[in-house]
Amino acid sequence: MEVHSAQAKEQTLLPKVTSGGVADVLAKQLIREGYTCIGVIYNDDKHRAEDVLATTVEETNAFRGSKYIQTYSMDAFKKLVKNARTTKFAVFGLPCHIYAVHQFLTVYKLRENCVLIDLLCHGCPSMHCWTKYEKNIKQKVSQKKFDEVQFRSKVRDWGNFYVVVVVVEGVKVFISNPKHDEFYSLFFSDHVLNDACSDCLLRSTMEYTDIRLGDFWGKQYLSDRKGTSAVAVATKRGSELFKTVASQFITQPHKMSEVIAYQSYGKSYSVNSDLRRRMLNSLSNELTPIEEAIDIYYANQGITSRIKRAIKFINWYLPFDLVRFLKRLK
Repeated sequence: MEVHSAQAKEQTLLPKVTSGGVADVLAKQLIREGYTCIGVIYNDDKHRAEDVLATTVEETNAFRGSKYIQTYSMDAFKKLVKNARTTKFAVFGLPCHIYAVHQFLTVYKLRENCVLIDLLCHGCPSMHCWTKYEKNIKQKVSQKKFDEVQFRSKVRDWGNFYVVVVVVEGVKVFISNPKHDEFYSLFFSDHVLNDACSDCLLRSTMEYTDIRLGDFWGKQYLSDRKGTSAVAVATKRGSELFKTVASQFITQPHKMSEVIAYQSYGKSYSVNSDLRRRMLNSLSNELTPIEEAIDIYYANQGITSRIKRAIKFINWYLPFDLVRFLKRLK
């Protein structure tokens, strides 16, 4: 397996993407090579992320940025199933999506026609979490429709905070509180992830994908404010593809152990089923505020978790460079 860090040399691209820009550049390269790309957009009319097809370089711009919610994939995957014998597809998705596509293509002996690229995955939260959070924002900013949702914006630099930014007519109408964001507080509690995500085996193997992408966290990139991608190449096809775009990036070789130390690869989540049920019941109740589910979770935290949460809160008030220095001492 080849593992690289990669940051786009094109500085204008980095603020528009979640990490180092590899997914964006790969999608455009694959379009030029004659592939139809399947990637994820956010559809505010239906309040969900969706897999859609792109056949032009310009259409892949909508794929930029992570979407921290489950995608609706049925329509796009139906087109793949119908046209896989005559069309070369490049599919970007989570391990569960890519595994399903790989299985279908393998059974029908069409795997060689396609390129599959998945992501280092933490899991997907219940859609109740996003629906309630989105409704909250629309009430705060008095907007009925969002033109763009940046689920993890670099408005406060890469790797500093998980921030949601909402754009309407080119104006940032909402930037979530970096000290405490309700959506990410619930997301990282791990208690409102989909059931299948708790002990998912697919995020911890690369037997079915060509390339896996994610953020390259770790001490080496603590001072990086622009974003660096982790690129794990699993197949010959993936290696050849990455070589075609490597000149557009600042790259370094790495070991996979350097990447997975800061990811959910190989991990299962220990979930209190009663606490999970209470949190999900709160989120599904239209009459309760989103903060109630968070309060339920915090009230059941142990002392260690409470201390860690207090330290993270204090870190927000410290200078960026000091926080990075303290992380290096760990």
